[in-house]
Amino acid sequence: MIGIFLRNMLRDLVRQPLRTALTFSGVVWGTFSVVLLIAFGDSVATAQMKRFHGMGQGIVLMFPSRTTLPWQGFLKGKAVRVTPEVVEAIPEKVPGIELISPEFVGSRLISHGRKDFRNTVRGVNPGFERMRNTIAGRGRFLNPEDMAGRKRVCLIGDVLAEDLFEADEPVGRTILIDGVPFLVVGVMQKKSQNSNYNGQRDERCAFIPWTTFTALYGVKYVSNFIFRPLDLGRSPAVVRDIKTHLSKLIGFDPADPDAIATWDTLEFEKQFAAFFLAFTVFLGLIGSFTLLVGGVGVASIMRVVVDERTREIGIKLAVGARRRTILRQFFAESLTIMLLGGAAGLALSAGALAAVRAFPTAGFSEFVGVPILNPLVIVSTILILLAIGVAAGMIPARAAASTDPIAALRK
Repeated sequence: MIGIFLRNMLRDLVRQPLRTALTFSGVVWGTFSVVLLIAFGDSVATAQMKRFHGMGQGIVLMFPSRTTLPWQGFLKGKAVRVTPEVVEAIPEKVPGIELISPEFVGSRLISHGRKDFRNTVRGVNPGFERMRNTIAGRGRFLNPEDMAGRKRVCLIGDVLAEDLFEADEPVGRTILIDGVPFLVVGVMQKKSQNSNYNGQRDERCAFIPWTTFTALYGVKYVSNFIFRPLDLGRSPAVVRDIKTHLSKLIGFDPADPDAIATWDTLEFEKQFAAFFLAFTVFLGLIGSFTLLVGGVGVASIMRVVVDERTREIGIKLAVGARRRTILRQFFAESLTIMLLGGAAGLALSAGALAAVRAFPTAGFSEFVGVPILNPLVIVSTILILLAIGVAAGMIPARAAASTDPIAALRK
């Protein structure tokens, strides 16, 4: 039975080689387009999410600002000022916090030898390393002894290290920050990062103990503070508890939306993921239109085949063949052509993606990522291929099944 089916299908395809080649190539190209567009859409989403996580994952940033609501005799416009000591004491009053760090941010002149760069200096505590992914690739990050002793030590970003020391080893060397000597105790490992909230990206920053920052520059109040909740799903509740706690200490309405501005990166990440999902689906739809053209070609060629085999269909119906048997036969032939073209398109796209991975470009891979033929891409392509294949196969199959046997035998 299968042999007869394949023989009939091969016979129909060979009768019109040019028409068959054009139809088959349409399916191949359509599948190739779908695979590449979905693969690149997925890789862009993955690459950008990785770069976003370079700033930290599951963290909440809080920025003391000014009140916009009057509160217990205080007029609106009151400055909300938070000291680092108050920030570090918050976990004692507000449960559900894994890590927290005050942060001071300033633009300072960083020098080594004859090289001077005006870069961002951040005053933080040791918990900042894990929250913000400022992991030491060489040496170490700041530790409690540095904080307690107000030591003049720093971890510097990898790009800043290259700018200052080029090929030399920075760890153990001394740099000047606004003319004050600091010992480099670590260099941040290279990471991707596509955003920051204040100052330069971490690769160009210097990180010093906040105790040292306040002692040197006489700054009393934090620029912002950052925390990570124990349960990421409870970050809005923890934010409310922190605002309530600080409102009692400082004196402002806890419902004031602007007294302490908040950036919950987890909420932003959800929006980010939804956008790139829509972006990938959009690219898949564009590729589907190309594949749809191939499906129309298959439907057209099989409709011609039905016309050419009208007498054969009539004889089968006359000797007792059921109409659903005729429908299944032509539907199977149409779907087989779609699947064979799809398989060829998948193989061709796999080769193209392998070529892209074999010759990576630094800037390209950083922003676009590395497209791969992963299960998501394969399953999406197969589903699109089957949907179009079923639609393209049913049109000629229904026409064949509805043939009038008497009219067919007269031809």
